[in-house]
Amino acid sequence: MTLSSPISFLTLFLMVSILSACGKQDVQDNMTDSEPEPELMPDQESWNSEIILTSGGKKIALIKAGHMAKFENKSIILMDEGVEIDFYDDEENHTSHLKSDRGEINERLRDLKAIGNVVVVSDSGETLFTEELLWKNKMQKIISEVDVMIATGTDTIYGIGFESDVGLTSWTIKKPRGKTTRLVGKDDEI
Repeated sequence: MTLSSPISFLTLFLMVSILSACGKQDVQDNMTDSEPEPELMPDQESWNSEIILTSGGKKIALIKAGHMAKFENKSIILMDEGVEIDFYDDEENHTSHLKSDRGEINERLRDLKAIGNVVVVSDSGETLFTEELLWKNKMQKIISEVDVMIATGTDTIYGIGFESDVGLTSWTIKKPRGKTTRLVGKDDEI
């Protein structure tokens, strides 16, 4: 069969038309599927913003992020670009600085979750590395339930689970391993 016959042109035209119709349907289906649900849309968004958290009128945290999205119905603020947080003590003295890839603020509890490449550097010289960290505002504690590493001037300690004040002056690491100059028992938490 040659393409010059009228039947061949008709067959080719029908095949192209059928394929085009299928393609249009796929595009229309994809357009319908790609529209977000209204409840998934943030009520407010901001870029390169700062939030100051206070307790009793005193600054306890200064939060900066490249992008923030506030969801009123869930009472959360999602931060998905370059999160940086400065923590302060009861006298509003700077105690530590946190960096992470992403974060989430629970507005009801005023808790904060840092996610991805989390690094906390205290003013006293300790540095904490983990993938996920929760700051419990009511307890004024930072808590991690995943792998952590803390480096001090003399020690590098790894563990699974961590709890500390925000200044990293009084901390506990669970399932510790690594190098330390401290006297600890074999099964002790440090």
